[in-house]
Amino acid sequence: MLAAARPLPAERIATADCRGRALRRRVIASHALPPFRNSSMDGFVVRAADLERASAGAPVVLPVVDVLPAGATASRPLAAGEAMRIMTGAMLPEGADAVVPVEDTETMRSPEGRERVRIARTARAGGNVREAGLDLAAGAVALEEGRELSAFDLAVLVSLGEARIDVGPRVRAAVLSTGDELLEVDEPARPGAIRDSNRPMLGALLEECGAQVIASRRLPDDPVRVAESMRKLLEVADVVLTIGGVSAGDFDPVKLALSEVGEIALWRVAMKPGRPQAFGVPGGRLFFGLPGNPASVACVFEALVRPALRKLQGYSTLDRPRIPVRAAARIDSRAGRADFVRVILERRGEAWWATPAGDQVSGHVTPQSRAHALLVVPEEATALEEGQAAEAMLLRWPEAAAS
Repeated sequence: MLAAARPLPAERIATADCRGRALRRRVIASHALPPFRNSSMDGFVVRAADLERASAGAPVVLPVVDVLPAGATASRPLAAGEAMRIMTGAMLPEGADAVVPVEDTETMRSPEGRERVRIARTARAGGNVREAGLDLAAGAVALEEGRELSAFDLAVLVSLGEARIDVGPRVRAAVLSTGDELLEVDEPARPGAIRDSNRPMLGALLEECGAQVIASRRLPDDPVRVAESMRKLLEVADVVLTIGGVSAGDFDPVKLALSEVGEIALWRVAMKPGRPQAFGVPGGRLFFGLPGNPASVACVFEALVRPALRKLQGYSTLDRPRIPVRAAARIDSRAGRADFVRVILERRGEAWWATPAGDQVSGHVTPQSRAHALLVVPEEATALEEGQAAEAMLLRWPEAAAS
């Protein structure tokens, strides 16, 4: 699947709209940050040498020859024996090398009405001064390609004058849900029918992953209609996903429709949940045939679909974060199959302990809602014993951890 997922061409968008997108080029600082020496607080900018002998008993009095608000520059260099009033962020004048905080000074007027400042302490050269390039040097790498851009990255880009930026496009995704037994959310319940919870869940997972859902449809168990819809959507979408109809049943419509579409194969994947699947690249578009059970949809998406979608967009990190955990109870498995167990996380001392989030039944919907992570039982293991170390794919942090 990852080999088939080739990054789509980048698009250039306004930097203000780039949060969450994949950066598609390395950003090099065109200038230093900050771009000039500036004051880190309100006060008086001085030459440190002028205050070498200043003390409470022998304060130094200096004439104030200029006022420097943020955004202004001095009209001339600072000469020996002078001070300038300066505000936070204002550029230091030539000749100055220190700022004395306003609270450590006392101002007065000369007989001629000119402002003077009395300073009763020494100043260290560089004190309260932010040097040019202290944050980021000109020519340094600001952001690496493949990064998922955050609100904080946006601030870096704007600071460097990057008004537009190359990012991965939003993948155009289409979802088809099949099943005569499915109801819309607002339809009344009837015997033998269930509401179609998979389709809105999958749509939300796709959007969370950066995709744009351009179509989301529910179809009856009619192979002809399913094949027709698949062909039409494969013409306009980058990725088409179907839900259900790929197992060994006699009435599985997606399985029956695959031969009409072509370039798609039925798979039996060594994972639980989610063994029956279909995958292909018809016409260069990705097709994922997901099982019909809610847990299978969720786990196959997280383990296989999500990484492929992120690769299409150009992210360098494809998987969810993985954290070390310990099994809070014995978890049985089978050799030759990777299990994805929906678990609740609890912090005990220095370790995270993982407890199954209810019965691991593929048709249940509440374990996914409760789960903080998917604990991975590797395919070589027949079980995880209580207390045994394992790895989990983090879906969300436990609420208690946030507090």
